[in-house]
Amino acid sequence: MDKLFVYLTDLSGPVAYGIIFGILVACGLGLPLPEDIPLVAAGYLVWDETLSAFGAFAVSLLGVLIGDSILFWIGSKFGMRLLDPRRKKPFFPPDRVRRVKAYFRKYGYKIVFFARFVAGFRAVAFFMAGAMKLPFTSFLIYDGLAALLSVPIWIGLGWGLGHYFGDEIGRILASLKHFKTGFSVVLGVVILGFLIHAFRKYLAAKKAAAKVT
Repeated sequence: MDKLFVYLTDLSGPVAYGIIFGILVACGLGLPLPEDIPLVAAGYLVWDETLSAFGAFAVSLLGVLIGDSILFWIGSKFGMRLLDPRRKKPFFPPDRVRRVKAYFRKYGYKIVFFARFVAGFRAVAFFMAGAMKLPFTSFLIYDGLAALLSVPIWIGLGWGLGHYFGDEIGRILASLKHFKTGFSVVLGVVILGFLIHAFRKYLAAKKAAAKVT
């Protein structure tokens, strides 16, 4: 995670916006990376004036909501088939799915709001929201309200780290920048592999749906 932060804080110009946006979308789809790292890095880049405050906030918020919405859509289209306990490789662990279903029955839309603040639970909750046919507009409102809280907090934390520890962090980052090229390749391969895996699951679900009909 420290190398990811180093990599992101060494970006510049439009590339920084694009990569932060792409990582946040992938995190929303379940990529096993903490969402807070690119958000904190975005705040740091605001501090060193690589990104504008508004641009960092807009791109981050959009990346978060698009990733969440894609996961919701996958759940709404193929949810029950992908969650079939008879599948050899279920989309999510059955015990976690049962817990999320119980939470939805008890707390409703509050789950969508609070899931944004719980890493590991978030992806299952948003997928289940789609699978249980919650209205997308309501999902987007509750998820958006939560994102309007969480995104500025993490970006603000990154800005604060730069403001109060900028010189020290800058020296550390400068000493580690030789990792950038290699890490770019590794990060690209990981994200590409994850997207291919997700697309294969989508095609498998679509094929299974065609057989049923």
